Amino acid sequence: MRRRFTRSGARGPRPFPRPEQPPGTLGDVTAAPLRSVLAVVLAGGTSRRFGGGDKTAAALGGTTVTGALVASLGALPVVVVGPEAGGGPAAALAAGLAGAEPPDVVVALAGDLPFAGPAVPRLLAALSAAPAEVDAALGVDPGGRRQYLLAAYRAAPLRRALGADPRPDGAAMRSVVARLRVCEVPVTAREALDVDTAADLERARSLWPGERDP
Repeated sequence: MRRRFTRSGARGPRPFPRPEQPPGTLGDVTAAPLRSVLAVVLAGGTSRRFGGGDKTAAALGGTTVTGALVASLGALPVVVVGPEAGGGPAAALAAGLAGAEPPDVVVALAGDLPFAGPAVPRLLAALSAAPAEVDAALGVDPGGRRQYLLAAYRAAPLRRALGADPRPDGAAMRSVVARLRVCEVPVTAREALDVDTAADLERARSLWPGERDP
């Protein structure tokens, strides 16, 4: 399947520059056919703590924060949902699924997680190995926090959970996940690093091999 770099509400495909030195890529790691897996990257949000500008568009590794994440996903089909979708993460995830061919599994990723790609194979493997009644594999960072947007979901129960709130624009991912049966997958601090502030961006740049961004 051809990878799709699309933003919900945008007029057409919007490609990301390729990073000069990707720190890790997905590769051929999941037993499930790639045609049955879709990554939805949420690149909206307000960036209030970032101090101005779009944090997901900040320069990193010759591309952007979100571009680095997308590049690390290898051949996995990707839909990027931008701020045009409106609402919170749950509404944006629903918008990303609305325009896509129905997959078996949805990998939900926050667009400010530039190093999350290497965790995706473990999420998919855990969901594949879990009993059929398990709806999702959630990343859990070293501090014990569940990462709802670093997770793999079975698409059918996810769609039901997203549609269960009468006001989907106001539904939080916590409420969506509360309707699902989940397993947990440890992720590293690097994989869970989210670029919320300027200091976070500097940290990400320090972790990027050979980074030369100003």
